[in-house]
Amino acid sequence: MNPASSLNQTIHFTSRLALASIAGALALTLFGFAATPRTRADIPASELKLAGAIPLTTEVLDKMEKFLTSAKSDAAAKAELVAVTNENKGNPPMTGEAWGSLLTAKCPKTVEIFKASGLTPDEFGKAVLAIQAIIFGDAMAPPGDKDNMAKSEDKTVAANAAFVAANRARAEAVYGNFFTLGL
Repeated sequence: MNPASSLNQTIHFTSRLALASIAGALALTLFGFAATPRTRADIPASELKLAGAIPLTTEVLDKMEKFLTSAKSDAAAKAELVAVTNENKGNPPMTGEAWGSLLTAKCPKTVEIFKASGLTPDEFGKAVLAIQAIIFGDAMAPPGDKDNMAKSEDKTVAANAAFVAANRARAEAVYGNFFTLGL
């Protein structure tokens, strides 16, 4: 056998193997995309309940911003919020009512700031959790279906999703300021 033809056959065989491997990988990838369901996932009922717990309005956002600005500048209120956050790290309140009750019981200076802002701790908790549910719901929705909650049969959820979409930057700023307030 001629050594030059042996090398030629080896290269030819290796090229076929590489080509077959690439074709197989491509076929599996295409099958994976074809097999992936294209329907949107149902939103958990607990998230819908949070998203529709209170109607979101410009007035509510104004009051939330007023509270957050005042609470950030008040050392006593900030200390209360940091203490209550640290106490409940392992078991945070998961509803607006629970959050409001916790603050009402343990944060008297913070409650004063809520009153001055024209908002109750419960209302603030419900509003911030509604914003959170909508923002996270959009983030977890399949590409091209970012308005899952806007399609909800619950009119408050749908209206809140539309409101957050129209006021996205402001809603995200309120949520971000709230999230960092007790740190």
